[in-house]
Amino acid sequence: MKLSKIKTVKVNTGTNVPFCVPSHPYTLAVQVKRILDRIARSADMEFEFNCNIPTGIKMFEAYGRQKLMLDIQYYINGTRASFDDVISDMMRGEDFVKQVNEEKE
Repeated sequence: MKLSKIKTVKVNTGTNVPFCVPSHPYTLAVQVKRILDRIARSADMEFEFNCNIPTGIKMFEAYGRQKLMLDIQYYINGTRASFDDVISDMMRGEDFVKQVNEEKE
């Protein structure tokens, strides 16, 4: 799919994004691919999507940016961020699980 103009997709992430659907990583990855395909075919130039699952973020990056050549812009709680920043922010959940498991009772 070749695009004549670069389309922008703003991806909102973070603790201020309270609810994202679907919640299973596989289902979300499939949904994000379908959305990106529709964006590539659309006449509109700017889009916005909420996503708090690393698998979905990785699909925006790998398929949206690298395959479809879309301008994917990430935001963490309203502040512009890089792909790596978003993945690191999402890993805070994993870090918290480790912290709780390591706490002495």
